[in-house]
Amino acid sequence: MNRRDYLKSSAVLLAGSVVPGCDGQGSNDAGPTGVTAESGFPGRTEMYEHGTPPIATSGWTAPTGVLPGYPVLDRELDADVVVVGAGLAGSSLALHLAEAGVNVVVLEARQPGWGASGRNAGHVLPTLKDLGMFERFPGRGKAFLELFREHHTITFDLAKKHDIACDAAQSGYLHVTRRSSVFDKLKAKSVYWKQEQGQQVEWLEGADVEALTGSRYFPFGVLYKSGGRVNPYLFTNGMITAATARGARVFGASEALSLVNTGGRWRVSSAQGAVVADRVVFCTNAYPSAIVAQFTNNFYPLTAYAVSTKPLPREALDIVMPSRATLSEEPVDLNPFVVDMHGRIITSSIPSASRPDDGLWHFGNHLAWIHRTWPETRAMDIQMDDYWTGRVALRDVEFPGMFELQPGVFGLMHFNAWGNLMAPLLGMALANAMARDRMDQLPFPVETPVPVANPGKQELMIRKLLIPAARLGQRFGLI
Repeated sequence: MNRRDYLKSSAVLLAGSVVPGCDGQGSNDAGPTGVTAESGFPGRTEMYEHGTPPIATSGWTAPTGVLPGYPVLDRELDADVVVVGAGLAGSSLALHLAEAGVNVVVLEARQPGWGASGRNAGHVLPTLKDLGMFERFPGRGKAFLELFREHHTITFDLAKKHDIACDAAQSGYLHVTRRSSVFDKLKAKSVYWKQEQGQQVEWLEGADVEALTGSRYFPFGVLYKSGGRVNPYLFTNGMITAATARGARVFGASEALSLVNTGGRWRVSSAQGAVVADRVVFCTNAYPSAIVAQFTNNFYPLTAYAVSTKPLPREALDIVMPSRATLSEEPVDLNPFVVDMHGRIITSSIPSASRPDDGLWHFGNHLAWIHRTWPETRAMDIQMDDYWTGRVALRDVEFPGMFELQPGVFGLMHFNAWGNLMAPLLGMALANAMARDRMDQLPFPVETPVPVANPGKQELMIRKLLIPAARLGQRFGLI
C-alpha cells in the first residue's frame, strides 16, 4: 500500500466517520460545553485529547438536549446475558436479545450513547472496504456477505420499525473527486456492490454531480443510494428504549468493576449491585473496561473530532448539498460532510495534537474548504455551534472484532468507520446466535484478543504526520 492509499484508508475513512461503535467505562462527565481553547477549567485539554468531553458538547445532543438517564444498579440480579456498554453495538445486541425472549441486562458506566455512539460523524456507509479479508471467514465470507446484502440498510430499517426519531435519512452516500483516475477506481469498486450486492449505484459526471452537490468543484461522483445519515446519539438511545420495552433491564452510571467466575456463571459487579449471568458481552470499543485487560490493549486508539454549525441561512441551504446526500471526497477526505434535518453542517477530522480543544481553529479549516467548494457562501453567515471529540478504535484488519476471552465471556467492538451500520448489524447477528445457542453459526470469525505491539502507531502516523501533511496540501490546492 502506498502513502496515498494509506492516507485514504486510514486518515480519511476512519477519521471521517469519527468514532462510531460502542460506549465505554468510566465516571460520569461534568463541565460546561465549550468551543474555544480559552475556557480554562482544569483538565479541559486532557478531556478533548482523550475524547471524553461532556456528551453535552456533542452536536447530536443539541436538538433534544441530553436525554434522561437510566437508574443506577443497586441490587443483585440474575440474567441470561449481561451487556457491558450501551453504545450502538450494545444497544442493538440488547434489543435483538430481548426480542428473542432472552433475559438481558445492560450496564453502562455513564448513560447510553455517551461514547463513540454519541460523537461520530453520522455517516451511514453501505459498503465495506476490503473484500479480500473474507478469505479467512467461515465459508470465505459467503454467509456474512449475504447477511450484509439483506441488511445493509439496517440503520434505517430499525429506525422505521421502532419509530426512532433520529434523522435517519436514506439520502444517499456520494463519493466525489476531481481526478478522472480516481473516478475510474471508484467505478471499479462499485461494480461488486451493484452486481453482487444488488445496490443502486450511479456513476455521475458534470451537471449530474452539480445537481446533487450544488457545486461545480467536483466533476465526478459515485452515488450509493442505500447510504445516508443518522443522528447516532438518538439512534442509540432509541434502540435502548425499544429494548426496555421488550423486557431488557438497563442501568446507567453503573460501571462494571469486577468479573468473577462463579461455578460456570459470571458475576459482574458494580459499585452498588451485581448481575449473575450465563454470558457476558463487552461492547466497550475505544473506551474499554479496566476489568478485562485483554480488551484494553488489542486496538489502536485514535482521537477524532466533529463540529456542527448553527442552522444555515436559507440561501445557503438552497446551494449546499441540496440533495442532502452524505458527502465524501476522494482520494483524501478532510471534510466528511452532512447537512442534517435541522439545516446544520456536521463535519469531522483528526484534531491538531497541539490544540485538540480549539474548536474555532478546526472550524476555520472546514469553513475555508466550504468557501472554496461553494464560493457563494463567502458572503453568508455560517457559524460554528458545537465542537467535540471522541475516540476511534482501529485494528490491523478492516473488520470489527468478535472476541471470546473465556467460555461465556465475549467482546464485540472496534468498528473503525462503519459503526452506524456494522455495530447494529453485528449486534443483531450475535443476538440471533446467542438466542439459538449456536455461536458456531456466526457468519464472522470469533477471535482471541491479542495485544497490538505499538498502540500509539496509528496516532503517530495519522494524526501527527499524515493529517497535517494533507491539510497543508489541501490549503495549497495540491489535493
